[in-house]
Amino acid sequence: SRFYAFGRIFSGTIRTGQTVRIQGPDYVPGKKTDLYVKKIQRTVLMMGRATEMIDDCPCGNTIALVGIDQYIVKNGTLTTLESAHTIRAMKFSVSPVVRVAVEAKNPSDLPKLVEGLKRLAKSDPCVQCYTSSTGE
Repeated sequence: SRFYAFGRIFSGTIRTGQTVRIQGPDYVPGKKTDLYVKKIQRTVLMMGRATEMIDDCPCGNTIALVGIDQYIVKNGTLTTLESAHTIRAMKFSVSPVVRVAVEAKNPSDLPKLVEGLKRLAKSDPCVQCYTSSTGE
């Protein structure tokens, strides 16, 4: 299963099949770290529970993109310009309220648990997952 990369278009138009530069939060202009150049597989307009595939979408809209989710962890900047700077990540004024230690009931299920926690951390910007020195 795949995630949608969901965000707002600040300038220009995004199109299905367009090649974009995906700049992660650690990208530094002029360097190649945290930079990916990939094609948009599909452009999706989301309206409540319904989704509609569209060819392109102009600025000012929120849109879901397919095919780039594995290159964005929590946030990123998509651009076609080599001189573009990244848009900074939002800072949340809340701190984690609940801390839970989890373990797999069956040790053979540990990879599934780890994958599930990665997906949860990817989809919610307030979730933090880490392994303590005790292995929890």
